[in-house]
Amino acid sequence: MDQQQDFNKRVNIGDRDSLGKTIDLRLIAAAQAVWERACLLVIRYLADDTEAPAILETVVDAASRAMAKNRPIKSFEAYLLKGVARESLRRRRRNQRIQYVDGADLERLAGPVSTDLDRELDNAKRLKIFRACMDEDGRKMYDLRTLDSAWRWIAELMGYADAHSAEVQFRKKMDKALERYRAYHNSRLKRQSRDKSKPASSGF
Repeated sequence: MDQQQDFNKRVNIGDRDSLGKTIDLRLIAAAQAVWERACLLVIRYLADDTEAPAILETVVDAASRAMAKNRPIKSFEAYLLKGVARESLRRRRRNQRIQYVDGADLERLAGPVSTDLDRELDNAKRLKIFRACMDEDGRKMYDLRTLDSAWRWIAELMGYADAHSAEVQFRKKMDKALERYRAYHNSRLKRQSRDKSKPASSGF
């Protein structure tokens, strides 16, 4: 199967981007032209090209949105390949479970804990619970930050006016999530304390 056939079979780039803007035909042509090289880049970072179609589609969408804001793109092919490399690297880091907030931070923010509870809530579990304390947009922004996404990129994806606005809103969401995390943590401590205060059964 040649590059053109493989591209047509695996890649699905629509007429419009995620903001409803018509995608420039030059971008689609560039995506077709770089497809084979894009696959090689994805393989370099992720070991195989399974995610190559989704990555290229994501990069084309981002490029289209950038063009809609009159951001100059000197070379469509170079722009797309750079974007593919960046997105592949981000996904590799995500797969390696890079943590934006580590367990030690959460332990400190929650306050003192008992030895038993500390052992139970290991770092991975703390992070899982903390993420569950976020709202949907907070989780999306959190995940983007774990991939080292720039605030400008996050602002575009989430619909904020600029990078500063996105960062401010993210901090507010994290503060609310930490409040929920503390509440959860305190409820666990209280439950543990009640369980310890119950008289042991005599067995008779």
